[in-house]
Amino acid sequence: MAPVRKVATARVVTAGLVAGLVQIATVYVLQPILGTQRGAFSRFVADGLGMGDGRITAQAAMSIGGLAALLVAAVLWAFVYRAVAPAGNAVTGMAFGLAVWVAGALVILPLLSAAGAAPSPGFLGTGFSGARSALVAALAHLVYGGVLGGVLNGARQEA
Repeated sequence: MAPVRKVATARVVTAGLVAGLVQIATVYVLQPILGTQRGAFSRFVADGLGMGDGRITAQAAMSIGGLAALLVAAVLWAFVYRAVAPAGNAVTGMAFGLAVWVAGALVILPLLSAAGAAPSPGFLGTGFSGARSALVAALAHLVYGGVLGGVLNGARQEA
């Protein structure tokens, strides 16, 4: 078996896209179950990047542009995973996904809050819809990492 670092670029892109789409689907499944506010995170990011004025709707926030931005991030994180993962499998992928969530919640969210007019997302993003929103985000990142690691593990075994 070849190490995950040797997986072809096209496979990493594909794995990132698939994992990103599954992550988005996970959020859409979990939000109504856990009663979190749909679109709060997207509005926050748009405000932080200077693309929103606080009135952006949840529907507009998850536009084609928003979807594209999320998928680009999913692919970029897939390349980071390829660079740092000792072995590509679902378990290391889930650990990576959780690390991405923690880094985002502790570093990226506060930076976006400082840059924009949006209110603070709170510790680990609990300002969106309380602890339930943090749980949705953590679970979605675990799913992202698990799918990413699983897909890249399959590619690694084929090599």
